[in-house]
Amino acid sequence: MTTGERIKRLRKEHNLTQEELGAHLGIQKAAIQKYEKGTVTNIKRDSLIKLAQILDTTPEYLLGWEDTPSNIEAFDTSDFINIPIIGRVAAGTTCFADNNIVDYEPVHRSNITNGEQYAFLRVVGDSMYPVFMEGDLVLVRCQSSVDNGSYAVVTIDGEDGVVKKIIYGNDFIELHSINPMYPPRRFEGEEVLRIRVFGLVKEIKRKF
Repeated sequence: MTTGERIKRLRKEHNLTQEELGAHLGIQKAAIQKYEKGTVTNIKRDSLIKLAQILDTTPEYLLGWEDTPSNIEAFDTSDFINIPIIGRVAAGTTCFADNNIVDYEPVHRSNITNGEQYAFLRVVGDSMYPVFMEGDLVLVRCQSSVDNGSYAVVTIDGEDGVVKKIIYGNDFIELHSINPMYPPRRFEGEEVLRIRVFGLVKEIKRKF
């Protein structure tokens, strides 16, 4: 049985259409059709992990590795949890809204704290280059305040969230970029109310 045949059989056992399975993975129905037909054989590792989780199986089963040699380590999907990737920071007091979720990204359980809420955001622009590059995914622990000097996602006047280094003063907050082409932004007095901390940056994920 091929990988595509295994995916198709398990999809049907879970009463999922190709479109529904694609929606869970954040891809189009056409991609699932290619998986099942075998026209795509090099499924990305992260997609394979998510696919196995959705179908209640393991990546090695989908790949047909029942007789895996002892020197090859198989994926243990129980060690991973899917964290939502959000398109934008919600303007309200909650961490994010369900309709802002655009995809999911697996994260090892050791990298998160039980009882805390997390989300991924994608970096846009080059103000935090070279530490944060455009297209990077930043793992954010949702919290309304961070320590001085921390990297955090903040909103200014309710606009989309940005990654900045936060510096606190007696009566001001400064948002610092890493790229020297972008000078610090200083907010004094009542202006500090324009800033809302969305969460603390915990990790960067970069794909090539």
